[in-house]
Amino acid sequence: MSQFDFKRLQRTMTIYRVVQFILLALLAAMIFLFQTRYGLLGKPDHFFKSIIAAFIAQLVMVYPLYRLAWRDAGVEVDSSISGLSVDVLTALRKKRLMGDLWKMSLILFFLIFVARAPGADKMGTPFFQSTALFAFLLIFLTYFQCFNFCAKKRMKQVS
Repeated sequence: MSQFDFKRLQRTMTIYRVVQFILLALLAAMIFLFQTRYGLLGKPDHFFKSIIAAFIAQLVMVYPLYRLAWRDAGVEVDSSISGLSVDVLTALRKKRLMGDLWKMSLILFFLIFVARAPGADKMGTPFFQSTALFAFLLIFLTYFQCFNFCAKKRMKQVS
């Protein structure tokens, strides 16, 4: 029977909860900012279309995010076994780096998309920017929630 030390994983889950709270606050601020901006432009319907498009993007990404979170949580649970060999730790580190690469790719995609999306000066409304920002925040909130859920589930399985 292997001994598990979930101290590091529980700290990671706590950090993710704090990040979720910050992302929710940022999402609320962005919603207020864009709703006000759309109101001043006289196009409140574009605000709701932007929110709906962001939710659709989140729904499309739920399953891949859940799979990534399940994999990342599994790596974290596996690395919490005490007395692992150097080869196993190296393999787990490579898996962790691959997950980080996927997350950084998603962040980079959204940064480039938001920077290159047409703004108010080109389209008359900030529709693409608001949709991209809302989708970005919702997708990362989903990942952090999935990770915490998967980590708790995996910890129960091995305990």
